[in-house]
Amino acid sequence: MGKLIETLQRAGKPTSAAIGFTGRSPAAKSKAAAIAVTATSVDAIPALVKAGADIVCTPPKVDGTSAKEAGAVWGVDLRGSDDVTATTLKELHERGVEFVLMGQATGMRAMSEPIEGLERVLIVAPPAADDPLRMAYRALNLAEVDAAVLDLGIMARDLATMTVERFAQTRALFETLRFPMLVTIADPPASEDVATLARLGAQGVWLATATPDVVTRLREDLERVPREHEAVGTLPKSPLGGGER
Repeated sequence: MGKLIETLQRAGKPTSAAIGFTGRSPAAKSKAAAIAVTATSVDAIPALVKAGADIVCTPPKVDGTSAKEAGAVWGVDLRGSDDVTATTLKELHERGVEFVLMGQATGMRAMSEPIEGLERVLIVAPPAADDPLRMAYRALNLAEVDAAVLDLGIMARDLATMTVERFAQTRALFETLRFPMLVTIADPPASEDVATLARLGAQGVWLATATPDVVTRLREDLERVPREHEAVGTLPKSPLGGGER
């Protein structure tokens, strides 16, 4: 298990306080979901991590080692890269990259090549309207990836007006895939709607664009959401492996 998966699985769990020569340090507050951000420049990274970002994703040419040094997970977005190969992934891992974000057009050879310590994250679109049984979506469970990002691009107004019916439909999308999941949000939600966001079932929320102030507020709001009981929301396992994570 790599650092990204550990970070996602740790979200919502209390952190044990450490004991040192100076006494017991305060335990870090838990969050109902990890916070992922996109950083397009080296200069932006330290402030985002200090504000509470757990995961930082950069373009391939941006050095994100400062994210690792500050305790966050560093990944590289390869969606816009042509001809991603196993050699490309090995070179990134040698630079210190801990995960790569790839799209569904990535070649299976690069996706399947084992590279110890490098996690693969697949960004996926929600099921098409003409696929009521979600067969194509469920088939993603066969991909050899470690985590997935569901690209819903949720807007603040979507959460503010979400009905129980819509909530259940969206929650089912996360329960269908077997991977730890993140969800993209287009803009930060109101504090009153963060509990709804956390209850959708993703272990992480991804802010495509964010300032340190936005990250801090989201972190504080997520810290106030009680951890969900493990038994809530579990759906029967699908023939293709979904429904359990």
